[in-house]
Amino acid sequence: MNTPLTRTIWCKRAVDGHDAVLAATQRAFNAAAAWIARVCWDEGIAHTTTAHHRVYGETRLAYGLGAPLAVCARMKAREAIKAVKAKRRETCPRFGPRARMRSDARTDRLLSLDRVALNTLEGRVVGRLSLGARQHARLGDLAWEIGGADLVGRKGTSYLPVTQSREAPPEAGPDGGVLGVDLGSVNLAPDSAGAHFTGALIPTVRHRYPLRRQRLQKVGTRNAKRRIRRMGRRAARFQSHPTHVISTALVHKAVVARKARALEDLSGIRQRTPVRRANRDERHSWAFFPLRQDLTSKAAWAGVPVYLVDPKNTSRTCPRGGYGSKANRKSRAGFACTNPNVACASTRPADHVGAINVQARAAAQWAAVNRPMASPLTG
Repeated sequence: MNTPLTRTIWCKRAVDGHDAVLAATQRAFNAAAAWIARVCWDEGIAHTTTAHHRVYGETRLAYGLGAPLAVCARMKAREAIKAVKAKRRETCPRFGPRARMRSDARTDRLLSLDRVALNTLEGRVVGRLSLGARQHARLGDLAWEIGGADLVGRKGTSYLPVTQSREAPPEAGPDGGVLGVDLGSVNLAPDSAGAHFTGALIPTVRHRYPLRRQRLQKVGTRNAKRRIRRMGRRAARFQSHPTHVISTALVHKAVVARKARALEDLSGIRQRTPVRRANRDERHSWAFFPLRQDLTSKAAWAGVPVYLVDPKNTSRTCPRGGYGSKANRKSRAGFACTNPNVACASTRPADHVGAINVQARAAAQWAAVNRPMASPLTG
């Protein structure tokens, strides 16, 4: 079964007379979420049902939240604890009074004429949304089911990001073949068809930020901390643009060619291949995982299958005879087959060799799973 597709529509909330009650509800919601996180953290509560029975009654009595908001506060706290433990941190998550307030389909309801019913400490209030043509078209699409929404404040403006979901289109088998992608640091995503997408500018620009961050951290003033946060957002936006462009081009090419996409599975590469301290910034500036996320997400929307293969020796193995050796890589960018038993002498860019081998491994992997050998009895 395919994973459902999800999208978020950011809707601007118009200024009305409900700002004070919404702000009070947001403060109470985040205070309740912080208390729930502390209780579950201190008492070691890991099961959702156990956490619900432990905190539900006290949450409603102490913070005045209705049933849907109390449940959403518990869900927010539990998900934050899971995220902290996944990163192996030993600090209980905390939420500020202006952090986003989560809600679900039972808490908020979209009404006609750009109105929205919001659940607050004083009951339901009906506010207005300032929508553009794009938001109108997406919210009115009946093929998408409206889910929850969060109340978010940014620079004095209140937003309501509304989530929508629908079933993903069925994926077709790679009957038309597979296009392999070799992930690299200079050529970010060369594919087996010979196309190259360079990502050399990403580490070049991101190398500037650590030095600036170090200088601002030494200053330590409030303005310096504000600039650090602004600089981090700028770096994230800079990196997301090329990954978005490259993933869009790769998926579009697969759709036109009616082929599947194959990538190297680089999970845990930082732990498997340690580097020197001087090269850590370069390692952490790699955009492999964001590119994989963007490509997988766009491929699901287009119904393009994506296969992950073992990356071991993909750039050291000759795609003609299958001979693999470290000696085949004369340089970082070049490949020359050194098979002593066969006069191959195949030479081509190492990135292209890696993409061809990724393509071959994905095709063999799919055939082994979906096209097993015929039984000898049926001959």
